[in-house]
Amino acid sequence: MLIGLTGGYCAGKNEAARLLEARGWACIDVDKLGHLAVDAAKDAIVARFGPGILGPEGRIDRRALAARIFADPRALADQEAIVHPAAIALLEERIDAAEAEARAAGREALVCVNAALLHRADLVAGCAAVVEVRACLALRFLRGLRRDGAGAGAVALRLWRQRGFRRELRAAAARAGRPILALRNSGGLGVLERRLEALLGRLPRPGA
Repeated sequence: MLIGLTGGYCAGKNEAARLLEARGWACIDVDKLGHLAVDAAKDAIVARFGPGILGPEGRIDRRALAARIFADPRALADQEAIVHPAAIALLEERIDAAEAEARAAGREALVCVNAALLHRADLVAGCAAVVEVRACLALRFLRGLRRDGAGAGAVALRLWRQRGFRRELRAAAARAGRPILALRNSGGLGVLERRLEALLGRLPRPGA
């Protein structure tokens, strides 16, 4: 079984991924694959954004790149067009490897694709279901302040930029005919764990 795991900024999807891994799921972090894809596509990225995004060691300075692309929607789209194909190729390799490992061990393959931009990367159709981790805006704001050490303005801006996230996710799931299962993360870890257990029992089974 392959599921997608997503959620808005500081909703808690990585915490949910750790809980899934503890239950035998192979969780593939697409954000980390994106970092590998950025390194692999260095030449194309520098050609688009210029040598100013390079650090002193000649590698891409991710903060400098982020400052360029998140202030310009067109630049962000260009960056995604460069990096996404390489990231998707890496993801497919990881999924195949996880499924092969499960088959070799004689157990069901349980694979989770952990991606903040699951809906934009055309990954929803390949999943049996999408798990969306949710938390209220105020709680996410407080988590952002604690986790990232950024100022209130920076956290608020990041939340504002994701204002269309749920609408886009619903549209992608509707096009693919896949259900979205909400996992609310408004309490402590124990509460999240109990809610995840209940949600796993509602996952559509193959052939059902």
